[in-house]
Amino acid sequence: MAEVSANNLDQLSGPQPPSDSGTVVVEPLAGPLSGIYFPPGDRCITQRALILGAIARGPMRLMGALESPQTVATRRVLAQLGVSFTIDAEDWLVVARRDGAALQEPLVDLDCGDSLETLWLMAGMLCGQDLAATLTGSSQLLAGDCGPLVDQLALMDARLECLGSGQRPPLGVQGRQLKVTELTIPPHSYLLKDSLVMASLSVQGISRLIGAVNGNDHLERLLRQMGVSIRRSGDNLTVKGGQNVHPRRIMIPGDVTAAAPLVVAAALTPGSDVLLRQVGANPGRMGLFKTLGRVGADLNRERDWQYGSEPVANLRVRYSPELESFSVSPNLAPFLIEEFPLLALVATQVKGRSHLRNGIPKTGATPNIQQMTSDILRQFGADIEQTDDGYIVTGPTPLTGAEVQCAGNLSLGMLALAAALIAKGPSTLHAAGALEDSYPGLLREIQQLAKDEDPGQG
Repeated sequence: MAEVSANNLDQLSGPQPPSDSGTVVVEPLAGPLSGIYFPPGDRCITQRALILGAIARGPMRLMGALESPQTVATRRVLAQLGVSFTIDAEDWLVVARRDGAALQEPLVDLDCGDSLETLWLMAGMLCGQDLAATLTGSSQLLAGDCGPLVDQLALMDARLECLGSGQRPPLGVQGRQLKVTELTIPPHSYLLKDSLVMASLSVQGISRLIGAVNGNDHLERLLRQMGVSIRRSGDNLTVKGGQNVHPRRIMIPGDVTAAAPLVVAAALTPGSDVLLRQVGANPGRMGLFKTLGRVGADLNRERDWQYGSEPVANLRVRYSPELESFSVSPNLAPFLIEEFPLLALVATQVKGRSHLRNGIPKTGATPNIQQMTSDILRQFGADIEQTDDGYIVTGPTPLTGAEVQCAGNLSLGMLALAAALIAKGPSTLHAAGALEDSYPGLLREIQQLAKDEDPGQG
């Protein structure tokens, strides 16, 4: 039985703690994971649906929306702009502008908390609105670099100003009529891409985004479902601005990323058999499952259907004793945005050398995810070498419990959690609050799956 505890578990299960807080103590699995897991609502879809609901021509209804500090921050910002959120008699979350009026100019700075998604998506939406606003947030958020966002939006004639030192937030936004342009998006920049798409909706004309790799395409799918013409040709997007965004009933599937550490732990733990119910199966988010399937993992899709524009599936994962060493090429990286470090963990448990390349060169970014992934796995006892664009991992290597630093980062927290579950001896994960901030209840779900005996039928 897995015993997962925290220094303040009642806070971890709620939406209040900042994502860089929380020391979590994890005992290794004493037996298999078995049972049914309903992942919480997809964070990416929830964030985008909330914002589109604010500019739709009428009330929009959401079912399955995630409630976490990030989505609460988005709702808080939208409320200051005159958007209301109510629950109707059928338990749908209704998103609407009060009295159907235009978005109102806020009387206070808009607090995005720790949510980078909120800051960037709202900046893209607001720069084309007829109002002025200041986007701010926590000290962690204010330490980030908004230069790429401000520079790209400036090419659309947006008026944004970094009010912090250098190119750091708060962001001052003076909405205005934006200009049609053609923008080239740097690799691995899906959040920048979505912010530019949000801005393009306010343009009177056609904008072209070059290099918009087809990984996370939730915003595109939502817009098409809401009657907006947005066209893709390879890695290029064409967005016609000035269109009406029609309200819809949006069913939000379970977040496939929330299932990722459980999938890896189950595949590596003898006797495990876990059924994931109603999980989003967007092709742009299935890189972990595709890779595991190619190297011999026992993964099965037991049912497929649609929630509007999004594919949904029941996925079953069982213990997979015969995994093979593998390689990951950079062209798969856009489909492994948050799960790439977990593949490095899988590589520690297979025989031979695995070469994982994500195509992202070493940078001075804080936190340096590649460097910290290597550091975390070495602390657990892994044989891992960091390369210019990824890792070389030699296995199999027994892992032992460790004390590691997750830096408030979700990818690192998922990596450390999965490693701790299959290691020998307890582990201490520092600054792991992003796990429960992003996916409330995840730690308790792991406890339950370690107690269940039968995952049931799909």
